[in-house]
Amino acid sequence: MNDDTFARIVAEDVKNKATTTQQEYLSAAHNRDRWKRALTALINNLNEQIEDINEDEAADVERYEKLGKSGIALASSATATYEERRHKIERFRFHVENKRDQVCAMSDTEEFLSRAELFEKAIRQHRLLMEECDMEVTPADEALWATLDGKWEFDDVKM
Repeated sequence: MNDDTFARIVAEDVKNKATTTQQEYLSAAHNRDRWKRALTALINNLNEQIEDINEDEAADVERYEKLGKSGIALASSATATYEERRHKIERFRFHVENKRDQVCAMSDTEEFLSRAELFEKAIRQHRLLMEECDMEVTPADEALWATLDGKWEFDDVKM
């Protein structure tokens, strides 16, 4: 998929208008970095749009103020229009920034979950080896196994 199409899907996702298939495509592990880059590029684009609006507004106000009383009304109207456009862009930028934070958190969460799964597998394997080798179970072993049930019993272990 080319970058323009990908960027369009990213923007649609921020607006909650992406299809389920598109959302799954974006969230695929191999697209995560591309997704973050596209969101960052979108934020930069929105920032540039706000800068352009600010510059256009300043130029219009300066030009209209030179017209006297009638220019003041025009400047006020132009300012209101620019403020409305700026507000819409800033609101959308807020949602894009939130989405980027979510995408970054996904990567962190996946890494955490894969480590948690590894630890759980190691604890289960430890229990299995203890049983297969007919080894004496210690209170520390039992406390370790209790973590699989979401219980913390290490504070009670006396050796």
